[in-house]
Amino acid sequence: MVEKKKDNRARVWAMVVYPESAPKNWRDILDSKHILWIESPLHDKDVNPDGEVKKPHWHVMLTFEGKKSFEQVKEIADSINSPIPQKVASPVGQVRYMIHMDNPEKYQYKREDIIPHGGADVDAYFEISATAKNRILWAMMEYINKNHVTSYAQFIGYIQSTQNHDWFDIAVNRNTLALKTLIDSNFQDFKRQDPLIQAQQMHEKGYSIRQIASILGISKTTVQKYIHQK
Repeated sequence: MVEKKKDNRARVWAMVVYPESAPKNWRDILDSKHILWIESPLHDKDVNPDGEVKKPHWHVMLTFEGKKSFEQVKEIADSINSPIPQKVASPVGQVRYMIHMDNPEKYQYKREDIIPHGGADVDAYFEISATAKNRILWAMMEYINKNHVTSYAQFIGYIQSTQNHDWFDIAVNRNTLALKTLIDSNFQDFKRQDPLIQAQQMHEKGYSIRQIASILGISKTTVQKYIHQK
């Protein structure tokens, strides 16, 4: 019986491009292949486990209409002086890795700096599954309750400051009503608290004395008295 030969071809391949060795027109060379490809932000802040800074580089993902062999893809890699290309097991994981989205211990690059070429759709790789959506929503509600968030605007500001795109998608496009209801409930609970406790909590969150006085309708002198009272 003849053993069936393993198919080592793939539709999606990844490679690394180094500014120091790639031709200046390396993007034009890839564009001339008329394929879908995605370019990462320049990784110039990556470090090795020993703290040594890695050479600046780009991660590139190529997507073909049909399967390509290693030899075929290596020809393309050689044309831009890229090292050995690798088959991509998970295109979604590969694109998310371009900004270290699931690796918080590594430097976090910006999603908006990912560049699509040839008609590639970057946003499609960041679609969230139903299971992941529920997990993210649970984490967001935990954060809201733990940190006594009483303002939707404040919450969105926090999300933007941390560049958490998954949370932003959930908060703005998917579960806005549920989150606003929870935040409003926290606000109503907050309003029923003793003004002294309100003033102290707001001070801990970074509100100025003037802001606290205005919100609670009390004098700045009273606010100062409250926030210094144990």
